[in-house]
Amino acid sequence: MQAIKIAFALFILVVFCIAVERGHCGSFSNDRDKQAGLRAEIKAMKNDNPDKYRDFQYALRHIRRMNRRQEEWTSLIVAKALADHVHRERYRFASEEHRLNFLSVLMGIIRVESGFNPAAVSSKNARGLMQVHWPTWKRYFDSPEQAHDPDKNLFVGTGILRLYMHQSNNDLRLALYKYLGTKDDRYADRVIEGAMTFKMSVLSNPLKSPREEERQ
Repeated sequence: MQAIKIAFALFILVVFCIAVERGHCGSFSNDRDKQAGLRAEIKAMKNDNPDKYRDFQYALRHIRRMNRRQEEWTSLIVAKALADHVHRERYRFASEEHRLNFLSVLMGIIRVESGFNPAAVSSKNARGLMQVHWPTWKRYFDSPEQAHDPDKNLFVGTGILRLYMHQSNNDLRLALYKYLGTKDDRYADRVIEGAMTFKMSVLSNPLKSPREEERQ
């Protein structure tokens, strides 16, 4: 009788997984695989590219301070995407007024636009980390869901910002007006303040490079 009960319970569990969750029972192992893969990439980054790894650490530290409710896994994904993007694009803003590097500007924009949440959707259908306006820029995505992919969102969002920086003669404030779609000094001030806050957190509390850690 006990064996029959166990078999029946297993049958119900399988039916539930197939009919209701469509294979969701296997997602836990898939998530573990993804997390293990991400952590392996971060470890390789630490060994192969110390400068990139340090930018990753700065981004991760700041994200966790600014969005304490965000899951660690999500913060890791966002920080890794930012480090990858900045070091792949190697784009530098030429705004002499604010003296902000690429990563600082992105951190300021993303903090204001989405709070570092890649799943964010606005009331006007702007999506992802940089809140790319889907109706305007959808030709650069395969689907609305792809706009929430951190790498793709950063690629498109940065492309838009670079266009506006060019049109604004590298004036960051004017470019931010265009990015928002209206002249709003409060928005521009918040982005610039967010970028400066990140910059000062780096300057006031610098992290050691992996090589410096090894020497100690």
